[in-house]
Amino acid sequence: MDPKTVALAGGSGFIGRAIVRRIAASGKITARVLTRNPEDARARLALPGVEFVRAEIGQPASLEHALRGASTIVDAIQFDGYPVENQRRGLTFELVDYGGVVALIDAAKRAGVEQFIYISGAAADENSTHPGFRAKGRAERAIRESGLTYTIFRPSLVYGPEDKVVNGLARALRYAPVFGVPGTGRQKVQPVLVDDLAACVMLAVSGRGRNGTYEIGGPDLMTFDEMMQIIMDASGHRRPLFHIPEGFMRGVGGILEYLPRPPLSRDAVTFVTADNACDIKPLLDEFGINLTPARVGMAYLAKK
Repeated sequence: MDPKTVALAGGSGFIGRAIVRRIAASGKITARVLTRNPEDARARLALPGVEFVRAEIGQPASLEHALRGASTIVDAIQFDGYPVENQRRGLTFELVDYGGVVALIDAAKRAGVEQFIYISGAAADENSTHPGFRAKGRAERAIRESGLTYTIFRPSLVYGPEDKVVNGLARALRYAPVFGVPGTGRQKVQPVLVDDLAACVMLAVSGRGRNGTYEIGGPDLMTFDEMMQIIMDASGHRRPLFHIPEGFMRGVGGILEYLPRPPLSRDAVTFVTADNACDIKPLLDEFGINLTPARVGMAYLAKK
């Protein structure tokens, strides 16, 4: 086995790309991106020391082949349209988040992979009524009981120059005369820069945080309204805010769920109005990282 190859499921996504870049920058480890479309992924990540292998979580044989020779698997998978599920296309938390982890564990064992690193979520809870939080909680349990060495990260809202959420909010502020905040605006968030998360993953690859679960957020706990103020300050687009009642949003989401590609759902409303606070002390104690304040990390929004 080549101890210097790290396989990444979801390596062509927003979080995955940041992890790939971090691994490639080390110059000592080969990053192997597992993807349905190697050509598209290569166009996004044309870096030395990066391999691209065709694999899908729904095709176990492809996973085992893609993991051969790797010492570590990093699971950073997010389905298209996340966090809005699409039952018709099989894009659900149960199938992708939980089912994907189970498939990767099985393939990893058959391929001789020793370490599993999972990008979970701050609200992961196998007893939750929300399908996303529940699926991630079940996935975590499967990893802990797999017999593999593991590290689990539970990030709050992850942002960066290529993310969809914070950049989407900044673009909306640019063109809208007023902006509607989901829910009360008092839900807790702790935005974490994607490069900080990637740095922690790299440290985990090197041996930190073995068999541990770590919440990761930025150094500043804030409300959604306070995050919007930071985004407005950084982008230079200040707009009056108003709040869209969660019940109204869920009603709209319930209607939009019937579309072939729904832009919103009731569960997605719950997802964006839930608290995403983190206890970052265990992470800081183990990884010794300096987390980036949101006002510093979001400075790139000045170009939006």
